[in-house]
This record gives sequence, C-alpha cells and structure tokens, in this order.
Amino acid sequence: MALIGDYFYKESASFPYLWQKRFFQLFEEDTGNYILYRARESDGKPKGRIPIARILDVIPYTTKSTEQRFKIIIPNRTYYLKAMSVDMRMRWEKAIKASIKKMEDGKAKMESKMVQSIEDLGTLTSMQEYLAQINHGMRFLNGILSSNEAYGKLAVHMGMEGYFSIASYAPDFFKLYREIYTGANFKVEVSLENTSSSELPKERFEKFLMIVEQKPLISTLKAVTLEKKISDIAVEVVKKSAKFRKEAMSVLDKANEDDDKDAVQVADETVKGIDLIIEFFKMLQK
Repeated sequence: MALIGDYFYKESASFPYLWQKRFFQLFEEDTGNYILYRARESDGKPKGRIPIARILDVIPYTTKSTEQRFKIIIPNRTYYLKAMSVDMRMRWEKAIKASIKKMEDGKAKMESKMVQSIEDLGTLTSMQEYLAQINHGMRFLNGILSSNEAYGKLAVHMGMEGYFSIASYAPDFFKLYREIYTGANFKVEVSLENTSSSELPKERFEKFLMIVEQKPLISTLKAVTLEKKISDIAVEVVKKSAKFRKEAMSVLDKANEDDDKDAVQVADETVKGIDLIIEFFKMLQK
C-alpha cells in the first residue's frame, strides 16, 4: 500500500548530474517497506527502488529554514532530492523515518521472541549467516550462467525453457524457505514488461530471496535440522546436475565427431557451467 506519493527533482547519479523530475511513492507491505520512483506517475515500470531497511539516514542539505533539498543515504550511494516545498520535504523525512522505526521495532520484537526459544543468539546468527552465504552463491550462479547463451541453447536442445530449468535447485529452496522462515508463504510477482519469458523464473526466484532474507527464521528451528535439510537438497541437485552433465557431454562428443566448432563451444561452456553448480552444491553436503 502506498502511504505517500509526490513529484521530486532527483539529481542523476552520473555526469552531468542533471536534476530530473521523478514521481516517488513510499510503500509499506507485508513483504517489506520501500520507496519506488518513476519518470511519471502513470508509468508502470519503476526507474528505481530503495528498500527502507537499507536507509542509513535522511537529512536536509543544510540547516536553513527554507531548505527544500534532502539526502537519502544508503550503503554505497546517496540519493539527492529536491521537494516542491519545505513542508513537503519535512513530511517525507518524517514519513521515511517513521517507516524505518516501524521496521526496526517489528524486527526487534520478532527477534526477542525468537531468542527465547532458539538455543541462543549465536546459533541464530550463525544460521542466518549460513543461509546468506548459500543465497550469495546461488545469485552468483544465476548471474554467471543465465547470461551465457550456451546454457540456453542446451536447454532448448533438451526441451527445457532455459538455464533456470537446468539449474533445478529453485523448487527445493522455495519449499525449504517457506518451511523455515516466518511469513514466507507470499506470492512473488515479476512483470513481463521488464523481463523476457525465459528470464522470468530466475527473476522470480531472486526476488523471493531478497524478500525472504528480511524475515525472521521460525523460533523452533535448530542448526542441525537446517544443515540436514540443505544437505538433502544439495544431494538431489548434484544428482540432477550429473544427469544434465551427461547429456551435455553427449552433445559435446557429437559436436567433436562432426567437427562443428560452434557446437563444441556451446557444449563445452555448458559442461563447465554444470560443473560450477555441482561443485557449489557438493560443498553443502554433510
């Protein structure tokens, strides 16, 4: 639900740093609080998104009573905005800070309840870090392999939609995360206007990871249970990937027999990509 919406002038992030008119909205939803901005209010596609959880501070440019400009500071970037009036600047500063506090209060309450029933805070932290490392690895695989045309070509050869079908781990992790995170049974929507149909599953999965990471783990979860669940998934992913690797090797052998250099390159790159998946998930096996 959008709490507030107004036009601002936003300084562009690159030279010559022009001030561009943009429509900003502040949303508060079950999946997290965030700011979206578009070129025009009527545009469907946003130009950018600022998660409230990442905002470090919201401050005016100067202490002048007539100051209409202010800064939204997040790690590695600062957004420079100019409101249409001082009242508008103050209203947005107040709304953003209230949204930040609401998220922090909610997170603190949930974590307080969790600490009472989970073995200890150290265990909770280690589980969160463990999952963050796994998610980082999956994002790395997604970014490297989904951008490789060779992987998509093999998927078509095997009658699949694209890279993400061969990667095979998404359904298992969707299921697991909905079991271990509180409030993770939400539906993920990704607009086709920004994404090709073959990229849609990957975008949906990565958006799911981004949202679910902001949610608390269930209070009864134990580290040994989590490790076993992930190990079991890793074993299955390696099995599936081994089958896909065998298919890719048969394509490679045929291409070598036919002396088809283009096909050799496609199959060779695909084998290397599958090997990356196998190597990563073997590390997760206990």
